[in-house]
Amino acid sequence: MVVSRANRLLAALKATLLQGYGAIRSNLRKNYKEYLAFLAFFAPNLVIFAVFTYWPIIYSGYLSLTNWNYLTPSPTWVGLDNYVELFQDEYFWTVLKNTLIYSVSVVVIAQTLAFLLALLLNKKLRGQGFFRTIAFTPHITTTAAAALVFVLLLDPKLGPLSLVYNSLGMQGISWLSSNKLALWAVIIVGIWKEIGFSSVFFLAGLQSINPEYYEAAEISGASGMDILRYITIPLMTPVIFFLMVSGLIQAMKAFDVVAIMTAGGPVYPASATYVYHLYQLAFRNFRAGYASAFALIFFVVIIVITIIQLRSSEKWVNYGD
Repeated sequence: MVVSRANRLLAALKATLLQGYGAIRSNLRKNYKEYLAFLAFFAPNLVIFAVFTYWPIIYSGYLSLTNWNYLTPSPTWVGLDNYVELFQDEYFWTVLKNTLIYSVSVVVIAQTLAFLLALLLNKKLRGQGFFRTIAFTPHITTTAAAALVFVLLLDPKLGPLSLVYNSLGMQGISWLSSNKLALWAVIIVGIWKEIGFSSVFFLAGLQSINPEYYEAAEISGASGMDILRYITIPLMTPVIFFLMVSGLIQAMKAFDVVAIMTAGGPVYPASATYVYHLYQLAFRNFRAGYASAFALIFFVVIIVITIIQLRSSEKWVNYGD
């Protein structure tokens, strides 16, 4: 009884597969030109992604299960040892915490200031184009140059702030020599860089809002704060969401500003971020396998954070439908 029933299920499955195969084959015969055109356009992109994105991820996954210092002929298989060591590593938790503090601080503070700046730049003022250009300048400035400028700016003896300290009769604050302040010095540069980029998007979003909403609100006697709270901010949520997702990913990859300003110090890893520590492991300590494990955990963390942001957006992002 059981055998005959299993045979009937297998026969039905075989018939379904054959029917599906026949439908696909028939469809290919009818539309083969369209499929060829699709492959002609899609294949180059697929090859590029496969070579420069997918394969490195796969190979990094393999390396994370090995021990390799670049000098030996081939990696030595160690299984999950790198991951066990990683979660027991004090530096892992420190640089992860630093990265989260840096990323959240930069995104929240920079986007808040950028939104306020965009509200000002959206008003009809003399020299509006000039002020908009100035606002965007930090974004086009290279991070290395900005970091060097801030190193001099924050210097308690030689920088411009020394004049302020002297006028107040106080000892200069050595930002980059303090374990508690070094990370915040790096955050200040990140905020300065992010404001220009975000303000341009906020300005574009503000200019896309239909003026009729504001006219109707004014006629009904709504105050400026009411208009901001119930019209401007809800209609700007798609822009806020985009900048939040892209800004958080970009901030979590911070490397050059740390390398130039603090090199992770003053007492490592007081101001080291995840990617900077990953660089130290891979190219200073020559631990390719362990660094690959770090990289894959970082990849998973970013994916999880992005998924959480996407899920939460359903509750507060207003697309106007």
